[in-house]
Amino acid sequence: MPRIIDTHAHVYPSRHLDAIERLGVDPDSTRIARGLAADSSPDDMALRLEWMDRAGVDAQVLSVMPQGAFGSDADAVAETARLVNDEYAELLAKYPDRFYAYANLPLPHVDASIAELRRTLALPGFLGVSVPTVFPDGSGLGAAALDPIWAELDRHHAVVNVHPTGQGACSPLIADSGLAWVNGAPVEDATAVLHLLKADVPGRFPHIRFHIAHLGGDLAFLSQRIEDNYADWDAFPSSPNAALRRMWFDAANFHEPSLRLAAETYGIERIVAGSDHPYFQHDKYVRAFDYIRQAQLPADQVEAILSGNVGALYRW
Repeated sequence: MPRIIDTHAHVYPSRHLDAIERLGVDPDSTRIARGLAADSSPDDMALRLEWMDRAGVDAQVLSVMPQGAFGSDADAVAETARLVNDEYAELLAKYPDRFYAYANLPLPHVDASIAELRRTLALPGFLGVSVPTVFPDGSGLGAAALDPIWAELDRHHAVVNVHPTGQGACSPLIADSGLAWVNGAPVEDATAVLHLLKADVPGRFPHIRFHIAHLGGDLAFLSQRIEDNYADWDAFPSSPNAALRRMWFDAANFHEPSLRLAAETYGIERIVAGSDHPYFQHDKYVRAFDYIRQAQLPADQVEAILSGNVGALYRW
């Protein structure tokens, strides 16, 4: 039987949360992560596996983002990223065939990030890296200083997962109203992709396979408007829609009309299953996959989203 893969899940080891707090990460953020039964402890992992089985999920792809390692001290950030990647490697070895991982990089520190991506992409079960939509200082993924990292990822034909950080897209209208995760996260998803397109990162580094969270936010809804701004106003160096159709988008959105819109816009072959566990647990974890199973889509397209499309994303 085809294996069902949850491409969007998180484990937050307590030792890692301690470490990023020492780097200066806001304890309010880590406190939320600590209360989600998402540690790497045997009890939390057993509960996770129980609900994966209930949902019919064979494996999860884990990322520590948005609880990434950030800070001004490149050596300290690199050490913290290395430690959580090593802990993920231990989980993958302990639970073979149930988990894969995206590596955490010590971004935006260029030399340290290149060294860590080279190391982790050689580890068993690491399928790529996860990057934030926006850095703590408000800078984005289109910064020219990141080009050496994109070049190295391109050389490895790597998967790059883009995940929001909960900064409310650096907008007080979002963050100050308690909307950082309500609509701030999908706004960050879409804005980060637009930054990449503005900088022509997908065009200049064509071997990178981008995996965007949450169906890409509002990109599918706005795709014609985005394309018209390219065609009529030179807003982008090349066709945005063409670039979007070369990316993958996970279905951690849970609204069937949005799923069908994304499939029509990007192509059904560009949609993969995802849950955003542990933010959606128990019955809502099961829903993350049942809403795909029950979607008004042909059976072969449902199977492609749940299991088939990851083959092209991960080169399986």
